[in-house]
Amino acid sequence: MTEQVPAEDGGDKVIIYWEREYSTAFPPERLKLDFNPHRPMLNNMTLDEQRALAASGYKVLPDDCGPVRTVGSYGWLIRCPADIKLRRTAEGVKWQSPPIEPEERLLGYKSFSGTYVDLILNSGYPKLCCGIRFYYPKHVGLMMKDIPNHFYHYPERTYAIWEGIKTQEYKRTPNQYDWLPDYEAFTANFLLQLHKPTTIKRGDPIGLVLPVMLPKQFSLEEIKRP
Repeated sequence: MTEQVPAEDGGDKVIIYWEREYSTAFPPERLKLDFNPHRPMLNNMTLDEQRALAASGYKVLPDDCGPVRTVGSYGWLIRCPADIKLRRTAEGVKWQSPPIEPEERLLGYKSFSGTYVDLILNSGYPKLCCGIRFYYPKHVGLMMKDIPNHFYHYPERTYAIWEGIKTQEYKRTPNQYDWLPDYEAFTANFLLQLHKPTTIKRGDPIGLVLPVMLPKQFSLEEIKRP
């Protein structure tokens, strides 16, 4: 079944569709990172109120920053579909992962290894197959990125995500739906950078997918003063 990723109300919407490649996959969900809920929000105060708060000895935290809170709820979170372990050895990356059973392959896709972990050919970097396929309009890209400020929210995390943007030029995943003629497809498989031996549990947050403009759609220009 193909489903829409929910969008915010108001204005023109870019509709992105998704479906499970594996029955074990978790649906994408709106990112909602935890912050300290009872701290005063400085952006709701006047400048005099902020000064008075600072004079009282109040210690500012990143939680108090409006942009930090906004990025903590931006994009769709992808979770790990299985319990896996990974580590680097002198012979390369080794992993333990359950196989993707034939009855779990809803779209017929099978990883090269037959498990939830693959290697990018001759790269030495493991790829985590999360089992979600996205369909996005050709005039946008979809960015795959790490969880923002993971050093704060997940300080014990032993790996990072290689970030990238999928565009219409990247046509490795077929769009099998005639009713989506102006859409491209890609599978949310995340390339991992291991810092230490890593254990990832089923349901653990892995990374984000979020829509972005293509480079040809914007430019940067300096304001010239008269």
